[in-house]
Amino acid sequence: MSDEGRFAAGWLSLRERADHLARSQSLTDRASDWLHRRASDDRALSLVDLGCGAASNPAYLAGRLPGPQHWRLIDHDPALLAQASSRLARLIDADGRPLEWHCERQPLTPLRPTLLDGADLVCASALFDLVSRKWAERLVQACVERRLAALFTLSVSGDWAFVDAQGQRREDAEDRWARATYQAHQYRDKGFGTALGGDAPATLAEAFEAHGYRASQAASPWRLPPGHAETRTLGSALLAGWGDALREQCPEARERVATWLAARHAALEGGELGIEVGHLDLFAEPGEGQP
Repeated sequence: MSDEGRFAAGWLSLRERADHLARSQSLTDRASDWLHRRASDDRALSLVDLGCGAASNPAYLAGRLPGPQHWRLIDHDPALLAQASSRLARLIDADGRPLEWHCERQPLTPLRPTLLDGADLVCASALFDLVSRKWAERLVQACVERRLAALFTLSVSGDWAFVDAQGQRREDAEDRWARATYQAHQYRDKGFGTALGGDAPATLAEAFEAHGYRASQAASPWRLPPGHAETRTLGSALLAGWGDALREQCPEARERVATWLAARHAALEGGELGIEVGHLDLFAEPGEGQP
């Protein structure tokens, strides 16, 4: 998806079902266990969601995590924050209690570590392919200094493929060219410096582990099978975003991109092919014996 489209409300709504189906339940359970250990009778558990968008993260997590919960939602877009606030008013925690929350309109660059003050868990979703290594390491350092756990979900791995009804990859040389070109585009500066792209999951895990944290990863791919309505709608939006990236990365290849897009749109619309998009979820917590 193009950077502009990535944060549009329509795109966020379109991708949410696929996001929620893809997420790792085992890592969500790890986060729940962490919060149970942090729970106290005299305060709500504090969760920070960086780049919250329209609150898809709390919508998925709130009912799966213990409470009472207080969410701090951070985003630069006031329209998305308004949607997020309205949505949190309807959510409950795993114990059936309504949430406490407040929204903060803040840019994420430069990162202000004080955004994490007082938190028990920091969350972010579909963010880290955009950020730089320096930004990611600064975030990890902020978590370590506060002994926070982190649940970072749906970080793109850089891999995607067209698949048949049995889930088997079906690709040719043009698909491989398009994927490699898109992967190169992912490293372009998205406002944070040179972007991590598909290197983000490994970079985050290594940074946490260097500080003695336990970092666990789990695959969370989108699986969009051939012939489904969601495959046509979400898949078409994906193709449009990929096409934008390919033209930006290789402006001299516009005709090649157009031919490839037309063939793949036809395969999606005809129910011949689906799409699988690789993501990884990460949960990191302080290791035993850490001060």
